[in-house]
Amino acid sequence: MTDQVIEDINNGTLTADNLTHETLRKGYSDDIYGNGPEVLGRGRGILDDTDQLDQYLYSYGRMGNEQWDKQFEFSMIDGDTTIIDYGCGQGLSFLNLVCRWSHDDDRTWQDYLKSVILIEPSKIALNRAEAIAKLKFPDATIRTVNKKLETLDSEDLLFDTNKVTIHIFSQVLDITLADEFNLLEFFETITSTIGMHYIHVISHEVDGMNNQRNILKLYRYIASTYVGANTIRPVFRTPPKESRKVRKTATNMALNTFNIPRNNKNYTAMFACIKTV
Repeated sequence: MTDQVIEDINNGTLTADNLTHETLRKGYSDDIYGNGPEVLGRGRGILDDTDQLDQYLYSYGRMGNEQWDKQFEFSMIDGDTTIIDYGCGQGLSFLNLVCRWSHDDDRTWQDYLKSVILIEPSKIALNRAEAIAKLKFPDATIRTVNKKLETLDSEDLLFDTNKVTIHIFSQVLDITLADEFNLLEFFETITSTIGMHYIHVISHEVDGMNNQRNILKLYRYIASTYVGANTIRPVFRTPPKESRKVRKTATNMALNTFNIPRNNKNYTAMFACIKTV
């Protein structure tokens, strides 16, 4: 099945300048099924075809954009940057990040971004997200990983050392994770490379579900372990099998809850900046 977004990128209708989180939603959303939330697993299903991608934009695209209106304000610092989007879907959160947030000087994301890593279990969604990332950042290295969060292995998480690494978790940590998945060990692994790590988490509350518990668990762990402390942690990599030690500290963090009146949904956003040396 043809993906019209990818087709329009290839034929030049969509360009790096005109493709934004809003143009993606407005130009390619379609109420194909009429019962989108059920077809899409209440927004948590693994999408199988481009019809479902377009239905997602219709059913959840506006909500996905609105949740970034209330995110934390900050400007990028200087240096080579990698963005890692966990559960990236078709790239909507990635677009919100690069289209909304600015810098203290006249430089743009193109001047900072060295690489993008997109992690997503839906192959069809990952293909669209990859095409968008390549369009926006033709000089950056784009890497894709077609897996669930819980099935990522040590090689998937072998990230290059950068001055800045931005980790995006949008509508991911509120999904029920496998019992054997250790969220805190996962956090330690992804922040083990030397540099500054920005952790951005956002999700909305679901009635009748305690789906914010992982976000609060991670926030409490970072606050109790790394705020005001230089904590030494061993890091194990294969290869090499030898362990090394890094020192981490949380230089900034916040937890924000807000309500969007249009749909009367409550949202939780978490931000943490981890310095690893």
